[in-house]
This record gives sequence, C-alpha cells and structure tokens, in this order.
Amino acid sequence: MNCIIAQSGGPTSVINSSLAGVIQGALDNNFDNIYLSLHGIEGIINKDILEVDKKKFVRGGVKEKLMARPSSILGSCRFKLPEDLNDDIYKKIFEFLLEKEINVFVYIGGNDSMDTVKKLNAYILSNNIEGINVIGCPKTIDNDLNGMDHSPGFGSAAKYICQSLRTIRADVDIYDLESVTIVEIMGRHAGWLAASSLLADFGYHKELVNLVYVPEESKSLKEIEEEVKEKLKTEKNLIIAMAEGFRDTDSYLDKPMFSNSDDGFNHPIVSGVAQRLADYLRDKLGVKSRAVELNIVQRTSNHISKTDADEAFKLGYLALKLGLDKTNLIPVLRRKEGKSYEVFYTEVEPDLIANKEMKIPESWLKDRKILREKITAYALPLIQGEVEQRYENGMPVFVELSDFTK
Repeated sequence: MNCIIAQSGGPTSVINSSLAGVIQGALDNNFDNIYLSLHGIEGIINKDILEVDKKKFVRGGVKEKLMARPSSILGSCRFKLPEDLNDDIYKKIFEFLLEKEINVFVYIGGNDSMDTVKKLNAYILSNNIEGINVIGCPKTIDNDLNGMDHSPGFGSAAKYICQSLRTIRADVDIYDLESVTIVEIMGRHAGWLAASSLLADFGYHKELVNLVYVPEESKSLKEIEEEVKEKLKTEKNLIIAMAEGFRDTDSYLDKPMFSNSDDGFNHPIVSGVAQRLADYLRDKLGVKSRAVELNIVQRTSNHISKTDADEAFKLGYLALKLGLDKTNLIPVLRRKEGKSYEVFYTEVEPDLIANKEMKIPESWLKDRKILREKITAYALPLIQGEVEQRYENGMPVFVELSDFTK
C-alpha cells in the first residue's frame, strides 16, 4: 500500500504534529511508500513530491521533532479546485495518484482545504474510481471548524496570545499615566482567538485584558469611546484585545490599512483595525494610545501546547486509519461532558466543514463576565503543557525535510 500526505491553508504550530501522526499511522500499518506532496494539492499537480525514508524517521526521533516544529514543513497553498469536475486538472491529479498506486491521500487543512477533499471525492464517485481513498485532517488557529469541539492549532495560538498579553501588561504598567494599548488578533469572521485573550486574566492579580471586541458583534465608535472612558476611571493603563475582523457600526474601522489581492478562496488580506482605533481614541480622549499587531507569529509560535500537539497527532493517525477502508471522511474530536477535560474522536463528512464557519455562541456575548467565564472553561484546558524545544546557541533548531526524506 502507498499513501501521500499534503498540508494546505494557513499554518499552525501543530500542523506538523498531524503530519507525524499520519506518517506514524502509515508505518504501523505497513505502508510500502509514504509520499509527501509539497505545497498542498499543487505538489501533486506539478509532481513536486518527496518520499519518507522510514529508517531516518524512526532512528532520528523525527516524530518528536515534527511535533516541536511550527508551520507547514511541506509548504502550503490556497488553491481552489474548479467546480466543474470535467476540468482537466482532476484528470491530471488522478493520473498521478494511479501512477504512484496511491491507496490513501490525507489532506491536512482547514475549512477551505476540506472543499478540496469534498471535490476529489465527488470526482471519485462520478468516475467510479476504486482503490483511492481521500481523507481530510482538520486544522486552523481560528477555531471556526464545524462538527468538532475545537480545532487543532487554536490551543497553541491562544497560549501564545496569552503569554504575549502578560508581557504587554508588564510593559504598560510601568508608567503613571493614562494609556490604551490595542492588540490586534487574528480572526476575520470568528473571534475565538480574541476572546481567548481573557485566559491571560486567569490567576492574575487584576483584570489584565480590560476590553474585548470580536467580529460576532459590532458597536458604534461612540459606544467604544464610552467603554474606554469608563474603564479609565479604575485602570490607568488599558489593554484592548481586538479581532482583525471587528467592524464598528459607523464603518470607520472598515477601511483596511493595506489589502493584498484575494487568495484562491476570495479571502482578502487586511489589517490595521487596531491602528485605526488607536488613532481615533488618541484624537478623541487625548490619551497615549498604541496598536500592537501580533500578525502571523500567532500561528507559527514554538510555544506549543502539549495538549494541542497530542490531539493533532491523534487526528493525523486516525485520518490514515480511516483511509484504510473508507473515503470522504474527516476525523474530529469532541468533548465529553463532565468537570474534567476529556475528548473522544469520531468522523464527519467534509461537507459539514467545507466553506463553513463556527462562531462564538451568541449566548456567550451577553456580557463580558459571561464571555470570560465561558471562554476560560472552554479554552484553558487546551493551552496546558509545553512541547520541549531543541536549542543551539540560544536559538531554536527545527527538523528539516532532508532529515527524514530520501
């Protein structure tokens, strides 16, 4: 048996943990050849492929090294397959898979990547192709994947955000003057990461994050101004956590500081909401204000949650096992009811995840006390533990593809 693995979409700190899980699953099930596609589905289209050296992988302790390496070691893409299944690109993809005698193709990615899994399976069905199973494996820092309790990658991103906010608080508190620091956090349409900033308060001696603004709700600039003024009565140095996708009802924050061309799935790349609000508050309230944009480091930090990495590995392993005799499925995790944190694993069809978004429940947003309680109970278990890192000369050292490929 042969398998091929690819990574797609935005990177996470644990996407390579899922890769390690798929490879380990292939080893345990005696696959003959384990291929790696570089830059997602484009690697298959362009025949940009490597093969895992099994002896190197086992003897070099690569599993643990992959789980300590953030970002997509195989490279990524944002390539949208055509809606027309008669397009020649599908023929090209499956000619390659048949040529390499691929039995299982595991595609690690988010809701857009599951669109690719869905379309490839539709092609299999419409052309009566047998012997090739295409399985998805979920990931995203945005935590917006349907059908599961939480998304692999979210816990590590939340962990990094909370660590950053604690150091920011240590900085802003040194001056005896009024200030507002607005921290811009990833999340175009779902505010899970911005809300997770409230975890930084847990066990802290005072309210660390004073205000939070997420895309699931909107407020006027006047409302925001009044909330800031009210908070300044009891705290001189405010920290505001703001999702990049938050928009005010006046549309003042709607104009991006910059915007690159859309990707294949029509997601505009924008930022600058924190800077615009900082400028506005400085003008209106006469306070010192600054914007801090955490940007892409949120998704590629090596401050990796062990809980997150272990769950991502398990999902990768299960993806390979599903592909032994099934197709068109995605392994997901769900939380067991009870006081202690425990998950169980099941599977869903990609249609449940592809091109959809899970947002913060409306009931959590009734007031900030409720949001703080709900997000803490939900996300605190996900940031537990640390994946050990290798250092040389005071800097982290990451595994390379050459360390485990032929």
